[in-house]
Amino acid sequence: MILSVFSPLWFILFGVDAVLTVIITLLLKNKTIDGKAKFMTALAVFNLLYWVFYKFMLAKEPTFIFRPIMELPFHLCNINSILILFALNTRKPALLNFCYCCGILGAFMAMAAPDPEFVNIPLFSGIKGYGYWFYHHIIVIQSVLLVSTGFYRPSYKEVPKSALILVSIYFVMFLINLLLRTLTGVPVNYLYSFGLPGNPVVEKLYHILPVYPLYLVPAIIPTIGLCYGLVALGRIGKGGPDTIHS
Repeated sequence: MILSVFSPLWFILFGVDAVLTVIITLLLKNKTIDGKAKFMTALAVFNLLYWVFYKFMLAKEPTFIFRPIMELPFHLCNINSILILFALNTRKPALLNFCYCCGILGAFMAMAAPDPEFVNIPLFSGIKGYGYWFYHHIIVIQSVLLVSTGFYRPSYKEVPKSALILVSIYFVMFLINLLLRTLTGVPVNYLYSFGLPGNPVVEKLYHILPVYPLYLVPAIIPTIGLCYGLVALGRIGKGGPDTIHS
């Protein structure tokens, strides 16, 4: 089956995410808050190791031009995969909210608008298929588990703080892009702070505000709106105090 955006297989994979999330949530139902944290930490570590394996195999893929400097863990999904470990350990509400909202939104965007190399191919045709897609689907699952297991109850007041974290990361990545471009001459473009040719949404934003990296800043407004929507979904069900509860 060919995996393309919004194809039957594309939706089936999200259905599998939902089923696995429900199963894991039920299995963790009677676990303590520490027990839930240990499981989700193990899942996050597994996904990071899987990402390393995926990139190692991608470097050996003859049909893919692999440049190490372009494959550093500086994409939003990679950053979220790392930050969720700190969020589970520190249990800071703003960081948990960021990993919940931006984990889901970031992974969804990566799968709704993937690079051409990773789409319109059979899922199990090679590392470009299962490597890319399984990694991002695990991010969706681990992000939802933060809330579905009862480990964290999202709060509306944390959304602006999460937005600030996102904007801060974006500008840090812009500085890293500048540094790497200066040192290597390679057009590094993590978080697309230097645009994304061919993407109509990004090109429209640049037309409105034609200044790198500021052109993407207006996108924070709909992002905040989506985060509020995810918080609303995450608060459905049992009431109780915000943040973490056992």
